[in-house]
Amino acid sequence: MGLLILSQVILSFQLPFALVPLVQFSGDKSRMGQFANSWWVAALAWLTAAVIGALNALLILLIFRGNS
Repeated sequence: MGLLILSQVILSFQLPFALVPLVQFSGDKSRMGQFANSWWVAALAWLTAAVIGALNALLILLIFRGNS
């Protein structure tokens, strides 16, 4: 069971590295043209990426403090 949890923690750390370039790319009008995200979708996507990053930072802090 511990190995499964560890694998999920590692996967959660990799998520922002995929999410941030995806949000940047999908919001770029020069690349996406008419399919680029509108301002409110981009704002929601950046907010989601920030929340995920903050939760990952909190998880790292709790792991190193020994409160997992």
